[in-house]
Parts: sequence; structure tokens; C-alpha cells
Amino acid sequence: MRNRTIGIACALAGLAGTAQASVTLYGVVDANIEYSNNNLATGQPDGKSKVALSSGGLSPSRWGLRGVEDLGGGKQAIYALESGFSVDTGISTQGGRLFGRQAWVGLAAGGHKLTFGRQYSSLFLTMANYSPTAYATLYEPVTTIAGAGLRQDNMAKYHGDFGPLSTELHWSFGEQPGSMTGSAGYGAGVDYRIGSFGIAAAYDNVNSAKVAGDYQRTQKAALGLRYQVTPQLLAQAAYRYGKNDVATPGAIGRDDLWWFALNYQATPALQLTGAVYYDNLRSVYGAAGDPANPWQVTMIADYSLSKRTDVYLSAAFTKNAALNFENFNGATAAYRIAPSEDSQFGVAAGIRHRF
Repeated sequence: MRNRTIGIACALAGLAGTAQASVTLYGVVDANIEYSNNNLATGQPDGKSKVALSSGGLSPSRWGLRGVEDLGGGKQAIYALESGFSVDTGISTQGGRLFGRQAWVGLAAGGHKLTFGRQYSSLFLTMANYSPTAYATLYEPVTTIAGAGLRQDNMAKYHGDFGPLSTELHWSFGEQPGSMTGSAGYGAGVDYRIGSFGIAAAYDNVNSAKVAGDYQRTQKAALGLRYQVTPQLLAQAAYRYGKNDVATPGAIGRDDLWWFALNYQATPALQLTGAVYYDNLRSVYGAAGDPANPWQVTMIADYSLSKRTDVYLSAAFTKNAALNFENFNGATAAYRIAPSEDSQFGVAAGIRHRF
């Protein structure tokens, strides 16, 4: 009887412990079949068409864990571990990292959070609500908008909510011996939302390693506006300033990116998105003369089969660049345009399931 009593007490203690903490398993599995033209082919000067089964259309495929522990007095311990993968091949993305998308731990109290680890930059998070396609893999130039440093290692970040105002502030430790600023990054963002109107501004800076007492900087600053015209219609517009001192051949040195989008909830199940992106190229490393300014038109029809599953049709046309302006992203480019071509078209049909 005594042993049984002890067992019941232990079980109740365990339940009490779990009541103080929670872990959520979540993820997205997204696959599509895509046709694109004018692709670069080995040894071929002219563009070639391609049909591919790809991972990530409206959302990159991923799975993750989020945890919260109640510390009392309104304080919490929080963490997130998030892994990206390609559903078409089963391999890990982000260079094969186990938790390459996010890996952080921190504390929260009220509307304030302090977190440490691999995280998204302030500009990326602040402008997320001003992204025409919610940072869809097809077809939004996410890397052009937020830069290759949209995720950074060794980051300390503060997030604060002050009524209608949300703030982000981060510092990424460069961990370079003898230099606090070498390989470091920092940024900040504010998002003010009131009624149907929203306005946001953000800035990100990433330093290269410090060599001979100096380093190069990559800077981006953005300003976004959004307005809920009707309960069904949302309009968004934004501008992003970019300056890159790292003189990599083919990379953009200085540009001004603009975009405008409309999101229309045609029916409770059908959402339509249209977006236009225009990049005013001021300089491109290694380019002779004034480079042609690329622009892209993106259209998406997304139909919900349930709360968790939807099917979609996405299409885009890009002039003076590869799709998503990827030819300026070097070795990480997802799309490569043939040298004889000056435009590229893509269309994809896919299915997404969220859990």
C-alpha cells in the first residue's frame, strides 16, 4: 500500500511538472511541380526549359520544436529548434545543419523577450508583415530583400511589444580574436500597427572578418507600408536600400529595391496575390557600364482544402535577371539564366500541409 501511495504521489508530481511547461512539435511539408524556361545548361549558350519536382513553394519545408516553461510571476523560459529539409530528396537544407533555420533559448516576461542563438535578423522579422507573399520560396526575391545574412549565428536579440508598437534589436557576435566588430552583425526594427494601417522601418548591418585593421560592410534598410482597404483586400508597398562593400564579381554593390502588392481573399477558401518588384541597380561588381534594372511580376492563387492543407498555383516573369533576381546571389543561386537570355518565366502547382 505504501509503495502504491508513493507511485501515485510521483505521478501527480510529474503531472504538476508538465503543467508548468509545454513543448510544441510543428512543421510544414510543401512540394510542387515547376516549369521554367531560359535556364543555364552546361556548355549551352542558349536557355533551356526545365521541369522539376521541388520542395517549398509557398513555404520552405521544415519541422521544429518550441518550448515554454512558466517560471512564475509572469516570467517564462522559451526556446525554439527548427530544421529545414527538402521534401523531394529528404536532405537537410541550410548547408546540412540539423537546426539551420533557428536554434535559440531565452527568457520572456510580458511583451518582452531576450533570446540567444541562431536567429533571424531584425530586418527580416520586421518586414515579414510587409512581404507580398509571406516570404514564399516561389516567387519572392527574399535574399534580395533581406540579404544573405537574414539568419545569423551567435545572436543576442531583444523583442519588445509596446501596445501597437513592436520592436526588434539584435547583435551577432563575430567571435574574431582581437576584434569585437570583425564578422559581427547588428540591426533594429520597429513596426507600428493601428487599425487598418501599418508602417515599419528596419536596418541590418553585417561586417566581414577584420583584416589589416579593416572590414567590409553589407547594409540594408527598409521602409514598409500596409493598408487593409477592405476586410478582403490588403495593399502593401515597401522600399529597401542596399549597399554591399564586398567586391564579389556579379554581386550588387548598391541598389534600391521597390515592391507593391495586393492580397485579395476572393472566397473563404481562395486567396489571390499579385506583386511587382523593381530593383534600381546603381552598381554591380564586374559589370561594364550601367546594368539593366531587373523587375518581376508574381501571381499566386492559393486554395485551402482545410485549415492545415492547401493547394496553389504560382507564376512569375522576370526581366533582365533570373527568377527572384537569383543571378546576383552567386553560388547560392536557386535559378540560373543562360547568358543569351534576358528574361525568365516560371510556373508551379503544389500542395502544402502544416502540422
